[in-house]
Amino acid sequence: MVAFTIYWFSVYRYGIFYALSFILWYFRLSWVGKKQWFNKYPKVQYFLTEGLEDFLFMIALWVIIGWRLGHVLIYWNGYYFSHPAEILQVRKWWMSFIWWIIWVVLSLFWFLCYKKASFKDILILFDIVLVFVPFGIFLWRFWNYLNQELYWIPIAQLPLWLADTLNTLWLSHVYPQIDKLQRVNTNFLSMLLEGLLILWIQLIFLTKMVKKWRYRIWQLSTNFLLCYSLIRFLLEYLRADSQLEFVWFCTKSQWFFVFFTIIALLLKLYFYKSDKFNLPLDKTEKCSK
Repeated sequence: MVAFTIYWFSVYRYGIFYALSFILWYFRLSWVGKKQWFNKYPKVQYFLTEGLEDFLFMIALWVIIGWRLGHVLIYWNGYYFSHPAEILQVRKWWMSFIWWIIWVVLSLFWFLCYKKASFKDILILFDIVLVFVPFGIFLWRFWNYLNQELYWIPIAQLPLWLADTLNTLWLSHVYPQIDKLQRVNTNFLSMLLEGLLILWIQLIFLTKMVKKWRYRIWQLSTNFLLCYSLIRFLLEYLRADSQLEFVWFCTKSQWFFVFFTIIALLLKLYFYKSDKFNLPLDKTEKCSK
């Protein structure tokens, strides 16, 4: 949806929200770099300071490519294979957050290896990035709401007590491009749960680590993967848009989240058991100011 037009050039809402997301990430990651908690790990500190622009550019590039590829490959039952010209029409139902995760992980892993970061450095950087990703999710879900995208099941299909609760909390909405029914406003639910709740959890864990000056590798990454997967799995039951495609008793998306939940739990167990992943932070006078 167009936000405004300057002469012949149209600026779209999703472009504004993408830009705002990456600006916020830049300042948050820069803030971590300035704290110098990771001075003991020079490559990590480099990508949080001098190398931050290159690091964020790689994330931004694969956010766009990964989201589009995911939508093309997973949804609409092969529609794009018979209509290849529409693959580049990114303003039309083009996002797949699942494949955003996969492609960004793969691309960043390659990029950091190319820059000769160690495996430990790579894991730490993923942790730091995933502390602040919920900022972006919050903004993207708000953009979905403004664009009246991702409509959900009618309130009338829910138990009366739950329908009344959602109405009281202003979590119901009419999507006029679909019909005049009052539907669950899971755009706002997603903003609250996928965005603010996960961000709050991540900041609590990061704060505890800093206070103890001990950092356990991939605790933050697995927190994000586990929390996001569980929340999205549950919210999928309220989803009623055109991407709601069931395979047996779960949607295509839910099967991915089942897989991600299992992976998150296995990784948590693996990293928790080994003391070699429990690292010291740089406790200096400058950091404590």
